[in-house]
Amino acid sequence: MCVGADVVVVGGGNSAGQAAVFMAQTARHVYMLVRAEPCANNVRYLIRRIEGSPNIELLTNTEVISLAGS
Repeated sequence: MCVGADVVVVGGGNSAGQAAVFMAQTARHVYMLVRAEPCANNVRYLIRRIEGSPNIELLTNTEVISLAGS
């Protein structure tokens, strides 16, 4: 899934964090878009895995306002 692709995960909860870590195994880059503080609800081990993944980038204070493409 998403092999070699750039991926965007919207949200900072447990499900979003788990998805980001899972997709980071095969994706080129994973961007986590988080409106507030990063992963405020995630458990400690998941936060460490996100921070330890070089291809996961947390973009805080970020909100999706539109999408375009095919």
